[in-house]
Amino acid sequence: MTERKKPTRRQVLRTGAAIGVAGVGLSIAGSTAANPGKGDENGGGKEFGRVYANDDLWRTNVVKVLDDRPDPEDKIYFLHDGSGPIVANDDASEDQLSPFVSESAPGDRDWNGGQWTHFSAEVTDIDAFNADAPLRNDGDILDKDYIDVSPGRPGFGPPNYFICPLNGRA
Repeated sequence: MTERKKPTRRQVLRTGAAIGVAGVGLSIAGSTAANPGKGDENGGGKEFGRVYANDDLWRTNVVKVLDDRPDPEDKIYFLHDGSGPIVANDDASEDQLSPFVSESAPGDRDWNGGQWTHFSAEVTDIDAFNADAPLRNDGDILDKDYIDVSPGRPGFGPPNYFICPLNGRA
């Protein structure tokens, strides 16, 4: 029978550190796979969504839900197919990276800091949408006869009024 040596403190610490690093790596990979387009991105642990504004894709996070319509406001359009976000529709173009499109962005004279009033933008013709995708500014949405725009949100969308700054280009 061979005598088993007791591991040294250094060996225990190395093994623990290696397991910890591997666990963090798997955690990050799993989180990224489960939340494509979201993540820390130097946001102090906040998860970020995406919003198109003036043809650029911006990152953002909801800071506060509001009870009343903000004044002044920024308008945000939520593209959907009547049952879910347009980006969740298997038949919709993968070129559309976000279902959210803003009327303005930081640097615009009419930018109000991301004090959003939500507008439903229902896509009624997926083929026409696919031909135009991605829709990246409010003109893209308001000019289409296959998108029905109305104030408020569908039953599955974000809240009607919220604060959600644009935190840099994605």
